[in-house]
Amino acid sequence: MIRLRNILLVLAGLPVLLVLLWTIAVPVDLIRERLESAVAGQAGSNAALSINGLRKGIFFTLSAESLDLKIDSRPALRIDDFSGSFTPRYLTSGKPGFDIKGKIGTGDVSGILKLPLEGSIKTARAELREIPYMTRFDTEITGHVDSDIRINGNVIKITFDVPDLDIDDSASIIPLLNTFRKLQGALSVQGNTIQIESISLEGEKGFARLRGSIKGNDMDMSLELMPAAGALNTLESMVIGKYIVSPGYYVVPIRGALPR
Repeated sequence: MIRLRNILLVLAGLPVLLVLLWTIAVPVDLIRERLESAVAGQAGSNAALSINGLRKGIFFTLSAESLDLKIDSRPALRIDDFSGSFTPRYLTSGKPGFDIKGKIGTGDVSGILKLPLEGSIKTARAELREIPYMTRFDTEITGHVDSDIRINGNVIKITFDVPDLDIDDSASIIPLLNTFRKLQGALSVQGNTIQIESISLEGEKGFARLRGSIKGNDMDMSLELMPAAGALNTLESMVIGKYIVSPGYYVVPIRGALPR
């Protein structure tokens, strides 16, 4: 009976001991280092994570002012008001997991992130203008994106939808870009390569589909244009005329280095 009581006392005190170890024995700097190295340590990775204002909560929670991701040493993504709470249901797989939340502009980020680097993350109405990587194309792109992001090591697969796209293409050489109002598609990121499986665009003057890849700083893509019958003015018809493949179908090559 005494032995049973002692066992019960130990079990009852275990959560308190774990909380004390988390609070006292695990430095914030060590947590930051492990999280940042999980991103930078992936084979072939050209990404770097910086965590600003990291804090620990009592019950295995984390919060940070922001998470900043860089690709090729350039800002690519920023998540503000980040928070994460430890969830024990993934311990059976040997991978500690955290339920996470944050903001991209006024949009929401939520999901599960398991260490060393695995997870499933969703965004809801995240602001495109608040994603620094989008500024690399010398074109102002606004709208709100819903996305589903799957992470497995150095492979990231993303599906997304933007129902309110607005593109200011005053500095772009891609024809009809500012006429598209909806965007959806799928792409994957592995190491320093972005593979675009398919991105479709829809607007008042027709449809388009973007395919190809960005390796490091080099683009190798094509934009298929399918204008609606009679929707183009004379100037627009002249601009895309040299890309014609067949009546109503044009392919615009997009190659070269990304703007710095």
